[in-house]
Parts: sequence; structure tokens; C-alpha cells
Amino acid sequence: MGSVIWRVQSEKIGSLEAFRSERDMESFLINNPAIVGCWDPDVSSSIPALIREQISTLTDKFEKGRIDLVGIARNEKDDGYELRIFELKAVEISNEAVEQLNDYLKGWDKQDSAQKRIEKWILDLKLEDVTQTSVKEIVAKPIGVLVGPKFSPDASAKAKSLKIRGVRLARFKAASSAEYDVIVEDEVGDIVDKSRGNWSWKALALRGLISEGDYFIIRHEGSFLRANPDPNTLGWFKKKVIFDTESARALLSREESMRSKANKDHKRWLDKEFTSLKSNAGVFLSNATGLCYLAFGGPTACYWVPNWWWIHEQSGRRLDELVNAYLNR
Repeated sequence: MGSVIWRVQSEKIGSLEAFRSERDMESFLINNPAIVGCWDPDVSSSIPALIREQISTLTDKFEKGRIDLVGIARNEKDDGYELRIFELKAVEISNEAVEQLNDYLKGWDKQDSAQKRIEKWILDLKLEDVTQTSVKEIVAKPIGVLVGPKFSPDASAKAKSLKIRGVRLARFKAASSAEYDVIVEDEVGDIVDKSRGNWSWKALALRGLISEGDYFIIRHEGSFLRANPDPNTLGWFKKKVIFDTESARALLSREESMRSKANKDHKRWLDKEFTSLKSNAGVFLSNATGLCYLAFGGPTACYWVPNWWWIHEQSGRRLDELVNAYLNR
């Protein structure tokens, strides 16, 4: 009998970190609702309004509270829709957080004005099979979802017993890179959409959705930037773009004001991307969105790859529509 000998080495490849704040978590989820299942698989794209911020509510003891986020998602059991109430924590989810969300859920039927607002919002989305009658049933029975970087064992057990779901949301920083990835996984129950795969510029081109040299435009109040896929990273899952000459010049002319506006998170990548602009090198798509915000004040303060802000110049379609056409093939 032959033997096989393996040499195994342990090496630190990076670290998990909590988001800087709950507001930062909100911004990420608002711009990426599909990650927590808030998207409709029967349409070609995510709906940016699918998650709504800060809804006033009451607990079961008539104490005032504010729900962090509200979303609507497909219910896989009956192929209908369900309302999801999200409570975000930038620290470990504790028993107190579970009890807080449970109080909101128990007091939900006492907040008639909030329910009416949510009903109108859902109807305005014009989702298939949602009617004046069915929307009331959807809003009357929300599902509670806790979101945080980690859960205490007691909190996970308590949430499960109360039929509250949980999602672990954290940032991963590779030891060899200044870039962050995001880790999203179910902690209690099923929320995370596991059917959403990744994509690259090359993948979109191979499907005939774009050509590799096509341009994408991001606009805000009359100002716009224009960029095309970086030919050196077409197969990467972390997408890069190269700004055209006029756009790069516009950004560089605003460098001083952009730096004065930048917060701590922006400063982590700003030097590198300005160096890329000056050498006509690729800029990560997420950071390209951040550059637009720093230069023009919009369209979004979040640079977590909000793909619907970028428009394919040749077809006029949003980037998220093209990506979903590829992922839902």
C-alpha cells in the first residue's frame, strides 16, 4: 500500500472586520438589496427603492422606536412576497438586540400609519401579483431579520426560538491588498440569496451583452463621467474601469476639493486611484463611483458597487440590468 505525504502550511490571508458604523451598513444594503434577498427574480433587475430607511414604529409596550430598514422579498414557500424588517448592529448581536427586534415585531400592528406608508410604497413598486388586498396581508405579517458582524451563541438560539432570522455581514480585508470584500452569510434561517453568482466584464462580453471596449456613463445633475472596462482585468471578479481623457481631466482638476471632502473610508483608496488616473490605469468600479460622488456630490455617497448608477452607453441599459441578464440566464 503506497503512502502519500502532504506538507500543509498555515498562512494568514486577511482579517474580518465589522463595518465602521450602522449607517455604513445601511448604505451598503440600500445599494445592494439583492444580497439580502430583496429583489424580484421575475424582473430583469433589482429595484433601488426595494429597501426603505428608518421607519418609525412602536413596541408592544407602546414605546417609540425606529426600524433601520424595511424590504420586500420573494417568499419561497408560496412564491408570494414577504415584508422583511431589518435591525442592524455594527457590534456583536446580543440577546438585547434580539429582544429589541422582537418588541418591534410584536408592536407592529399598533403602528397603523407606518403600515399604510409601507403599503403605498409596495404598491408603487408595481410588483407582479401584488394587489390592494394582498399587500395588506404582506405588511401585516413581517419577518424580522438581524444583521451584524457576529452573533453570540445565546442570541442565535434565542432568535431561532422566536423565528427571527439572522445574517452575518462583515468586511474582509486581504493581507496583500488595501481593498475590502464583503462577507454575507446566513446565521439563522434563510435570507441570503445564494443564487446570485459573480460576473466579470469578459463574462458579459461572451454573452453578447456588451463589447469589451464599450463605455459606461455615470451622471449627477448635469455632470457625468465616462469609462470603459480595463482591458488588463477583463476576467477579474473585482472589476476595473479606465476613464476617458476628458473624465480623467475633470477629476484631476477637482483633486484638491475632492481630498478636502473625503472621509476616512475614502482616504484608504484615494491616493492609489489618483495615481491610476494620472497614469491612465484601471480604477476599481466601486472606487470610480466614489470618485463621482467626491467630484460632483452624487449620485450616491456609497461606493459599494451600486451598479444601477452606471449606464451602458451603447444600449442605454443600466449595468445592473446587464449583470442580471447574465446571472439569470
